[in-house]
Amino acid sequence: MTFAQIILPLNLKGTFTYKVSEEFLSKIEVGMRVLVPFGGKKIYTGIVAEIHENEPETFLPKDIHSLLDAEPIVPKQQLKFWNWLSEYYLCNIGEIYRFAFPSSLKLESETYLKRNPNKEIDWEVLDANETYLLQALEVKSLVSLSEIEAFIPKKEIVKTVKALIDEQLILIDEKIYEKYKAKEVAYLKIDENILGNLSEILQSLTKAKKQKDLFLSILEAQQTQNQPLRKSQFFENGVFNASHLRGLVEKNLVHEYYLQKDRIETYEGEIENLEKLSEVQEKALTEMNEGFRDGKNVLLHGVTSSGKTHLYLEKIEETIANGKNVLFLLPEIALTKQITQRLEKKYGKQLSFYHQKLTDFEKVEVWRKVKNNEIKILIGTRSSLFLPFQNLGLIIIDEEHDAAYKPREVKPFFNAKDAALVLAHFYQAKAILGSATPSVESYYAAKNGKLKYVFLGERFGEVALPKYEIINFKEAQESKLSVGHFSQHLIDKISENLEHKKQTIILHNRRGYANVVECESCGHVTYCSNCDVVMTYHKSTNELKCHYCGHKAQKPKICPKCQSTNLNTRGIGIEQIEEETQKIFKEAQVERMDVDSMRKKFAYEKLYEKIESGEAEIVVGTQMISKGLDFDNIELVAIPKADALLYVQDFRAEERAYQLITQVSGRAGRDSGKGKIYIQTYNPYHPLFELIKEENSAKIYEHFLKEREQFLYPPFVKLVLIELKHRKEEKLQRASQFLSSVLQKYLPLPCILGPEKAPIGKINLLYQYQILLKLPRGKKYQEYKDYVLKSLEEFEEITAYKSIKIDTLVDF
Repeated sequence: MTFAQIILPLNLKGTFTYKVSEEFLSKIEVGMRVLVPFGGKKIYTGIVAEIHENEPETFLPKDIHSLLDAEPIVPKQQLKFWNWLSEYYLCNIGEIYRFAFPSSLKLESETYLKRNPNKEIDWEVLDANETYLLQALEVKSLVSLSEIEAFIPKKEIVKTVKALIDEQLILIDEKIYEKYKAKEVAYLKIDENILGNLSEILQSLTKAKKQKDLFLSILEAQQTQNQPLRKSQFFENGVFNASHLRGLVEKNLVHEYYLQKDRIETYEGEIENLEKLSEVQEKALTEMNEGFRDGKNVLLHGVTSSGKTHLYLEKIEETIANGKNVLFLLPEIALTKQITQRLEKKYGKQLSFYHQKLTDFEKVEVWRKVKNNEIKILIGTRSSLFLPFQNLGLIIIDEEHDAAYKPREVKPFFNAKDAALVLAHFYQAKAILGSATPSVESYYAAKNGKLKYVFLGERFGEVALPKYEIINFKEAQESKLSVGHFSQHLIDKISENLEHKKQTIILHNRRGYANVVECESCGHVTYCSNCDVVMTYHKSTNELKCHYCGHKAQKPKICPKCQSTNLNTRGIGIEQIEEETQKIFKEAQVERMDVDSMRKKFAYEKLYEKIESGEAEIVVGTQMISKGLDFDNIELVAIPKADALLYVQDFRAEERAYQLITQVSGRAGRDSGKGKIYIQTYNPYHPLFELIKEENSAKIYEHFLKEREQFLYPPFVKLVLIELKHRKEEKLQRASQFLSSVLQKYLPLPCILGPEKAPIGKINLLYQYQILLKLPRGKKYQEYKDYVLKSLEEFEEITAYKSIKIDTLVDF
């Protein structure tokens, strides 16, 4: 007998064994989709991971219901990649499958209800909801659970259905459905054969003037337009309606037909050619090629505006010429408009996009095009790593330092940068990591020979790098030379910049107006009802918001504790910086760029156009402002509260402050070479600010690495963070102590830190505790990782702790 290991889209360990029937033996292959039963009456789409003849000894496998594909839909390289992710990041392979596949490619079973014909109904004993449901089943033989919501309140559905099932009056049925449907567009045409009788046709339409006019419009368009006629074009001006067309179709005078259409529009403009490389870029390209010949991937460390994209384009061109495909990874699609436009203009229809903002049907269309090798270049976010590439030759990871490559909000938890390097290995493809501020881990790997290090130290076209100035804000305040959070010196410099008709960027990386609203009488502050955090005040909406669970509340007019009206705000957010900027620079057009102001559709595009046209003279913003803005007229960048970037509970705080300051500084003087950066701080002699001013990246990374080695942080150890969550804190505390004791059986005590309450002890009604593991790198890590898995399995066997939620983050 033959069996198959099937991956199911469930957060359960491992794969599941199913029997392969005789009819499928010659057809089934690894990587195909199959329909399989699971549990009671549920049916799922699984992926064939392995085919074997090892009959299970402890249970009887169920049969595979059907094969959904004539050939594998998941390449073997992708299945290897899924397995690696599962093992390395300590997550279930079903989680990866669920994340990797567009849901419309997964057939699902939906629960339907039907009447039991063998049971008589006693209508008098039924309540109103039970009567409604049975009456519906008299009219319609099958009713889905989602349809029941139309006539039974949601809260009553489960109770009603359960009661009727218990009385055996209804039965459950599972129907399989596929969500994806190709988009079809309606077209019209007139059969040429009938035009010999045109005068008779027009005569027959004398009494139907609208039909006659519509017929003539279609005929004229058919004779003058050298393309299929869209149905919609004849209804745009409101002269004709569907009944006029229906009359012509019924008389066989006009034919209506449908053609499939891509949901994603492709670029139709002129294609641009590559510019000539500078001498510095030529040298960098030679070094990159040397690295690839030595079998290494490349870290391209180029200062902002040094022309990294130009080098990417050279390697893309070469890869396509060799008949291979390219994956271009970006941390966020929305904030990289200029680079995506440039690639579109170069590659047109050979290029497509894949990211979370696409609809599910759009994702399916891109998926199928990639599988059919119709796309040469795919630009995407981390989810695009899972597309079924047939001939992948190059992966570019742009802005490789960006934290968006490893979000902590979306499962499975993985670092897309590291995962991309592994995917490249499975496809025997090349990989380029690019950044003006590489992560400490990537820099260390390059300096130790694991990656080829290529440095672009000057801007393209010999444009000068921006100049830094550190402003001592403490002195400015003591000398009474400040207004709000701006020193007089900074105000003067921004005023000069405006006089020269140049644009300014002001960075403050904190959302909202103020950190807290506090009662001056009793000290009361408003905490989120779901989380252990103070709610942030947003003046633009006059609301208090929790940035962790999304809870909102109106700003109180009186203190809820002592009823005092003496309420004040503490702390400063970007809205307050915007307000101060507008007051100080009254004549200037000030715009804000943060998550809250960019929520509306096309808000980013509109602001982008305002900056491009020069209408926006000052742009204040959070870290969003550091990405993707490449405009010639921006010459000044100000960071009025630079200290706020440093004082964060994270061992990477200094690294991220350096990256953010450097990235936003790179927006200034990209064309003129006259960029000026003003860092305002209470601590002008902080080592990081002094190193940034010195503009010596090697010294900065040496500083970071020295600290990391001293205190045992990556890249000198592997970090594994175990987060435990539960609604009851006492139970969670006991559980975390127990897990720690299990870990101590297998791991040296210095490797284990905690358990401790998380920095934010409760989020979304769940208390949070953490255990941090510092594990050695190299061969010993695999041994220790196995011990971690063993400890987690022992913990999960304890019945009392089954309700504890555990998240494991590796290399977070």
